Amino acid sequence: MLKRDNTAYSTLAYEFNLLFDEPLKNHTSFKVGGPADMLALPKDKQELKSLLKKASDLDIPVTLFGGGTNLLVTDKGIRGLVVITRQLKSEIRITQTDSDKKTICVAAGERLSKVCQFAINHCLSGLEFAAGIPGTIGGAIMMNAGTKSGDMSGIAESIDVLNKKTLIFETIEKKNLNFSYRQLNLTGIIVAARLTLKEENKKKIEETFRQNLIRKNATQPVSFASAGCFFKNPTLEKSAGELIEKAGLKGMRIKDAMVSQSHANFIVNINNARCEDILLLKRQIQKIILNKFHIKLKTEVRVEGE
Repeated sequence: MLKRDNTAYSTLAYEFNLLFDEPLKNHTSFKVGGPADMLALPKDKQELKSLLKKASDLDIPVTLFGGGTNLLVTDKGIRGLVVITRQLKSEIRITQTDSDKKTICVAAGERLSKVCQFAINHCLSGLEFAAGIPGTIGGAIMMNAGTKSGDMSGIAESIDVLNKKTLIFETIEKKNLNFSYRQLNLTGIIVAARLTLKEENKKKIEETFRQNLIRKNATQPVSFASAGCFFKNPTLEKSAGELIEKAGLKGMRIKDAMVSQSHANFIVNINNARCEDILLLKRQIQKIILNKFHIKLKTEVRVEGE
């Protein structure tokens, strides 16, 4: 916990109207996590820049995240300043057309679901794979969110980022975006993105989107709090969920943290799970899979906090 008489913290909090000791379980899809010493939700990229500059000047540590959908926060929470970028929004715009392709410009804080609906409304194909994927555009790009039918690396044309060191806004083109499986190697903070989509029949897009959503709802535990798929698939041929299911771990439980009965690669919070319970369950799963299949599962979910 922060010390209330900390002059640097008080200065920052007063200038930017920050929240003190805010429970981070209120800001993550897992519904788990202790408090942030201070919490900020900047409304635009200039406020974000000013906030980070002031925090740097005062030597206050900063942790950033977007929609909190692929995140597990520790029970003790996060020290210093937590900045959540989900309020970075602006009008979604079609900025470029090229024969049957169109480029849309999206702020990092826009919900992926809203961008999907925009694409449908404007007869643009390419985001159907994202049906039902939660979170923001910025988070989806950072995690290279996707399914077997596509991912963000396939449609991201360029991104605008705030350089953490220089605090200068920069544009990174597609050829310089270092995507890999479920991640983007990036040190800057995404503030906007341009996505290239293709014109297509609206009914065809809607039907593909609908089928993907039905499949997701039928095979994933959408009624429980979670952070999505917990482990990365070790290979294209072997999915983490398949290995965990073959090991007979569906329903395995430590207090209120449980391996989902509907999808084995989901750890769900069935009531009031603690981070400690989830991490213990994670380690148990990894140990069993390593012993049984000689495969070390790596986590897809990001863990933050002390």
